[in-house]
Amino acid sequence: MRNKYLKILGIQLQVELDCDETNEYLIETNKYYEQINKTKELINKKNPDIVALPEMCYLEELDNYYLKESKNKLIIAGSIYKNGVNYTVVFNNKNKYLIRKCNASGAEPMIRYQENITTDDFIKYHLNNHIFKIKDKKILILNCMEYYQHAYIISRKFNDIFAIICICSNSNQKVFIEESKAIHNHQEHIYSFVINCISTYQKEEYAKGNTYIFGPIQYHEQDWLKKEGYDLENHSCSILKLSNKPGYFYGEFTNNFSRFGRSDHYLNNPKNIEIGNL
Repeated sequence: MRNKYLKILGIQLQVELDCDETNEYLIETNKYYEQINKTKELINKKNPDIVALPEMCYLEELDNYYLKESKNKLIIAGSIYKNGVNYTVVFNNKNKYLIRKCNASGAEPMIRYQENITTDDFIKYHLNNHIFKIKDKKILILNCMEYYQHAYIISRKFNDIFAIICICSNSNQKVFIEESKAIHNHQEHIYSFVINCISTYQKEEYAKGNTYIFGPIQYHEQDWLKKEGYDLENHSCSILKLSNKPGYFYGEFTNNFSRFGRSDHYLNNPKNIEIGNL
């Protein structure tokens, strides 16, 4: 029965970023390395199936570590700018993938010259590059505005996707949360893991954290999480929301469950939810 669950670890890093007219940059600080070391400890301790770090939090010098750890795992290591384009960096079964971001926000340098992709074209030409399988479950990986622009339509068209994992460096999670509510009003059996960072650009505050999860949470489990002090949105599919501090969430998730716990084949969902600081 345990094989029905995916173990997922999400990391909310605090980072310093900079940019010029074409690229964005991660500044390598001692605090960044301290958080990465704690992330490695969590990966070793939890042995998750999926690890997700936020947008703009990838560092190439960690490649050998990610490649080694990605055996039978999916590691979304953040994103990086190359030649003016933002690429999501994914490691799976000791392979590395760079996935071009198709939709940028007004804050990104590449918005000045890259044409945003329509949802129809994204589905036709790019969707397959964003889908990975882990334990026979389809995981759709999106980078920030790709979620906001395309996730609603994709979730309605494709019922075989287990989860959408969106990595962000986002200054307005409230808008994304409203989008997630619309998605999950219509599609109860999919997950949204929206992994944000806490960032500054040229010492000015930008992204503010509030990483969150929506998905098919079991009714009584949601009540228990509220009683235990977890921050949830006012929605039947809200699972948790982190604060504006560097931290992580961990849990075991399935979409084959009984929402009210009355089935003969009852599975509690989610299981072993944990949040903590980095």
